[in-house]
Amino acid sequence: MISERRLLEIYRLHKKELFHYIFRMISSAETAEDVLHDCFERLIQYSQRYDLEDVNLRSFLYKTAHNLAVNHLQKENRYQRVEFDDAVAPGRPDETAARLELDELNREIYRFLGQSDPVARSIFIMRKEQGMQVGAIAESLGISEKTVRRKINGLLERMYEQLKKMGLLNIFLVL
Repeated sequence: MISERRLLEIYRLHKKELFHYIFRMISSAETAEDVLHDCFERLIQYSQRYDLEDVNLRSFLYKTAHNLAVNHLQKENRYQRVEFDDAVAPGRPDETAARLELDELNREIYRFLGQSDPVARSIFIMRKEQGMQVGAIAESLGISEKTVRRKINGLLERMYEQLKKMGLLNIFLVL
């Protein structure tokens, strides 16, 4: 089980970026705070059954936060899944292939990020998903702005090459 000291350390380290991530999905600060606390409750429950590795900890927190936020939106009927038959209605263009390609691209991007350097991954998420500025990221992580730019450029170059090898580059460039 995770110690109280370690839990507080993890909370201090990740609470701000997780809150912003959840808030962007839910658009309610109060609810985002509740989901954030639920996320850490899940971490405690998980740590009672399994050993935690620092490498996977951040991914676990983001995946848990995402799932809890989606569950919350579904309960409020603000998140709807579109059934396959509804998506291909008469007179509407068939967007199924494009949606499948986009899903595949997203899976590959997140798989790539999961294998990337944790600092570069954090920078990518803060910049691309949370919309933070380079200066704010540098201050948050305690590194220079030059390092932030170098890390994100390196990550994007490696991602570009990986997607090029997989034939997903055209989709990536459209986005």
